[in-house]
Amino acid sequence: MDENNRKILVEQQKAKATRFIKQAEEMLSLRYFDLAANRYYYACFHAIQALFIKDGISAHTHSGVLTQFSLNYVKTGIVDIRYGSFLARMLQIRQKADYNCSYDITEAEISEIRPLAIELVNIISHLISS
Repeated sequence: MDENNRKILVEQQKAKATRFIKQAEEMLSLRYFDLAANRYYYACFHAIQALFIKDGISAHTHSGVLTQFSLNYVKTGIVDIRYGSFLARMLQIRQKADYNCSYDITEAEISEIRPLAIELVNIISHLISS
C-alpha cells in the first residue's frame, strides 16, 4: 500500500471512531446502555485500527487487535497499561451485551466505560498525529 492510500485509510478509521463516539453519546442520552457500550467499543476498535494502519501492524480478529495493541503499545509503555485491561474488559462487555439476552449493561458500567473510551480515542488520535 502506498503512503497516500495509507493516510486515507488512517483518516477513514479515525473518522469512524469519532462518529462512533458521537453515536455512543446519543445512545447514552437515550439510556440505551447496551448500544452505547457497543459504539464505545467500536470507537476504540477503529481508532486502534487507524494506529495499526499508520504503523504497519496487522490484526484479523478482535482478540488479535487486543493482543497486537498490548504487545506494541501497552507493553512498550507507549500507552498506559490501564487501557490494555480496559479494552479486554470492553470486548467482554460488548460481547455479553450484544449476544447474551439475559445481560444488560448498567448505568454504573457505562459510567465507567465512557471516560476511558473517550480518553483512549483521544490518546490514539494524538499518537497518529505525532
